[in-house]
Amino acid sequence: MKRTLTLIVIAFACLMAAGCVSTRSINVFPPPPALSEPDRALVVMCLGPARLPQGAITQRDVERLWISDRKALIQCGKRLKALRDFYQDRDAALRGAKK
Repeated sequence: MKRTLTLIVIAFACLMAAGCVSTRSINVFPPPPALSEPDRALVVMCLGPARLPQGAITQRDVERLWISDRKALIQCGKRLKALRDFYQDRDAALRGAKK
């Protein structure tokens, strides 16, 4: 009887010691993917078309306004292409695919 009681106490002590050990929990699900944000310069709104002044305008004014309008359009196109490329690269990385 004394031997059985001693074995029970030893077994209980072993169980308590094993239960008190700090164990790391196992992550069953992988963490959600981290979404990166695009550069703030890429998401700026594009300028609208050049505003025409009231009244008659000269050929010089037409050319000046046309040039500034085209420059703004080209800059906007480059910025939107860079934004599109950013999202394609990010989405490919999230899927684990190579571009």
